[in-house]
Amino acid sequence: MGDGVVALILLIAFVASAILYARSRSSQIDDIERGLPAELRGAEIAYAERTFRSHRHRLVARLDRAYRTPAGVQLVELKTRPRDAVYMSDVIELSTQRIALQDETGETVSDEAWVVVQNSRSGSRRPSKVRLLGLSEIAAMRERYVAVVHGRVTRPAPARTPSQCDHCAHKTRCGAKYQDRA
Repeated sequence: MGDGVVALILLIAFVASAILYARSRSSQIDDIERGLPAELRGAEIAYAERTFRSHRHRLVARLDRAYRTPAGVQLVELKTRPRDAVYMSDVIELSTQRIALQDETGETVSDEAWVVVQNSRSGSRRPSKVRLLGLSEIAAMRERYVAVVHGRVTRPAPARTPSQCDHCAHKTRCGAKYQDRA
């Protein structure tokens, strides 16, 4: 084989490798953006899988994703569940992330966020916009948590559902039982 043929084969192999790499990279980006609301598609990922701390409010939060938008940083929580449902615990988690991220970085974080639920059966993803809680609400929840952990709550309120009580890490210490409030 002549040098020209070898060079042509190498060029074809290089172009084919570049095309395959571009396709795999494109599918990775498509997978990351699958299920995102239209307003976040193509936005820059500011933070991913990172822990932030608010020393002032004594909060620690690990966020899934934060996107940089013209209006500021937008939080996204990714969940895999058998049903497309957003829970209050998601809102509390995102609200804590907002406080910790703002305190650590000084960046403006939107008071609205997204919970993207991937259905564990079908694999489909659905985004839901949520309004975050304010600092005073999160601070009150933190104080309540500390009081329960330290045994300073004499009459704890029972959870809204039996499963909340059943899965609570403080069940043995609490003493409250779920009551049907219907």
